[in-house]
Amino acid sequence: MARPKNKAAVDICADCGTLEPGWASVNRGILLCDECCSIHRSLGRHISHIKSLYKGMWNMHQLNMVHTLNDNGANSIWEHSLLDPSSLKIGRRKPQPKDPLHPTKAEFIKAKHQQLVFVLRPSKEEFCTEEELSKQLHSSVRTVNLETSLRLLAQGACPNYFYKEKGTTPLHVAARAGQALQIELLIANGGNPSIIDCNGQIPAEIAKAAGHLDLSERIIECMYDVTDRLTQYVCLQKPDHRLDEHLIIPDWSSLLEGALDRTDSTYDARKKLQMLPNNLLEELAMDVYDEVDRRETETVWFTVASLPERCTVPFLPVNPQLSSTRNQGRQKLARFAPKEFTTLIVDLLVEAGCRHMKAYNAKLQGCQDKLGKHVSQISDDEPLYDTVASDDDYAQTSIDNANSSEPKSGTKEANDTITKDLPSVIEVLKKQLTLSEIMVRDLQNEIRSLKSTVQYLTQENEELKCVIQTTNSMDETLNGHAGPEPETILDKSNVPRINQRPVSMYETREGIRKPSSWNVTMSQPKRDTEIISRLNTQSLWECGASSLPSSEDVTRRTEQVTKRIQELWMAMQDPSHREAFVPCAKKIRIAVAELTSIFPQSPTEENIKSALRQLNGNIGRLQTECSGLERCNGDNEQIKCCLQQVQSCAYDIAKATKLLVTQFQIS
Repeated sequence: MARPKNKAAVDICADCGTLEPGWASVNRGILLCDECCSIHRSLGRHISHIKSLYKGMWNMHQLNMVHTLNDNGANSIWEHSLLDPSSLKIGRRKPQPKDPLHPTKAEFIKAKHQQLVFVLRPSKEEFCTEEELSKQLHSSVRTVNLETSLRLLAQGACPNYFYKEKGTTPLHVAARAGQALQIELLIANGGNPSIIDCNGQIPAEIAKAAGHLDLSERIIECMYDVTDRLTQYVCLQKPDHRLDEHLIIPDWSSLLEGALDRTDSTYDARKKLQMLPNNLLEELAMDVYDEVDRRETETVWFTVASLPERCTVPFLPVNPQLSSTRNQGRQKLARFAPKEFTTLIVDLLVEAGCRHMKAYNAKLQGCQDKLGKHVSQISDDEPLYDTVASDDDYAQTSIDNANSSEPKSGTKEANDTITKDLPSVIEVLKKQLTLSEIMVRDLQNEIRSLKSTVQYLTQENEELKCVIQTTNSMDETLNGHAGPEPETILDKSNVPRINQRPVSMYETREGIRKPSSWNVTMSQPKRDTEIISRLNTQSLWECGASSLPSSEDVTRRTEQVTKRIQELWMAMQDPSHREAFVPCAKKIRIAVAELTSIFPQSPTEENIKSALRQLNGNIGRLQTECSGLERCNGDNEQIKCCLQQVQSCAYDIAKATKLLVTQFQIS
């Protein structure tokens, strides 16, 4: 492997200076000793991706990228302020090899790699946004300067940034320029090798068009890195992507006799796995991939580390970018016994293969549609598969594989199995047909229900028109003059709505669902008397402009606002769960919107107008304060100050709500 000419005589640990380190951080581009590596492993792969230099599975380009960065001073990027005399901090020094691991080395490594304390930060005059840094990265990856690209990534540049004016990402630029090491650096720091440009091309296609065939094959390997790693872990095989073999379906006959242990619980778990949507299945595969990496690294660790029992990583570290539920699920993967874990991986690979075949067939069908046979009815938002094979189908596949003398793998094995196992395929099609018939019946029932609803609403609308016309004729008789035709009155925008109010976008049509409040006819003398009395007190046009809601509506909706404020108050009792504040603020905003929607835009009462103004003003301030409190990472005093601001906003909203209810009770 080619190494730079200015390489140091002896490699040293980037964090403490120990000679002859045996580990590497792939995304940091540095070498590490055993003790410092143990702290890196406890931080998680999202912070530092650890591999053994001598027993890890390396690609030639990936290993060359790490050595190139290490030999050219990549560590100075992570220790910039320590090396800069003008920004040297008092009491802060780099640990030495003989310093204790805890707390000296551990605290330094966390500050250096987790908190990025020593990374170069642009001054206020030189401040660059993330977009500007990403544009610089977009230009840097076409060169051989890996250190420049790593510095931009450390400062916040996005490896998947899409340059709108040029229609490409850094991965496309590096692929066109043939910069294999830049590709490895981008992917190690979160770059997506499957990302497309403005022409719908992936980086592998760009590299192939530019004549970089080896680089194109390497990018394709990175696209299938997850399934390749899982296959390697289960059956010690790896697909040959050069032959368009992108997935190996494990041989069930051998695995059933060996590692796999099939029970009722595993069959139930597989059924749940088959029901997962594509995005959740991908997340599960990534979590299992991380667990495989942890277990394999742990195995290497016990064979090469000097004191392995002191620095083990029993489960996946917490990733703050993921939800707490997903982090708990990731940690529970460590409880799986080897047989259980192997069973889960095999089920994942089988399910991935099934969905891959469905997607491939759908793609072929789409190509035929474009040729003019028929137009596809599949939406981009719908999954490209209808169902998956049942447990009996998998068992039948295992029997066929056991009786077959010719080994099969990948897509070819799946195709041969489907061809030779026609009865199984027929059963699957029958089940799909049954599910489709059930879905059609459900849709027909829903259509009938919707039709009845439409008929009911149409009838209700006709009744409302009759009520409005009757009211207008009464008003004309009382005023002693003939008015225009009813059709003319209905065309006016200011016609009175007789207690009818606009339906809020946050509420259901409650008034319409209660026909007793709308079914007003000429045979109801009491109701007609109330209408005539109301029309005598105000003109036809003033009634629609200044009509106020009933006190029952106001009371009911203010109770909803009070209930939401109480939920926020309960969440504030535990400041450590600040992620619950923003959802509570949103619920309060919805409740306030429902309350204000029943009032006219310009109420005549000054107290009501003032209360509504306070509600609308304070709800926006409450959401802002809750968002600021959720992002607050300061000391306890700062958090306490933010809590007081949220309490003040909630109090003002409650005060305005109480003023509104009191005003209606008085009136």
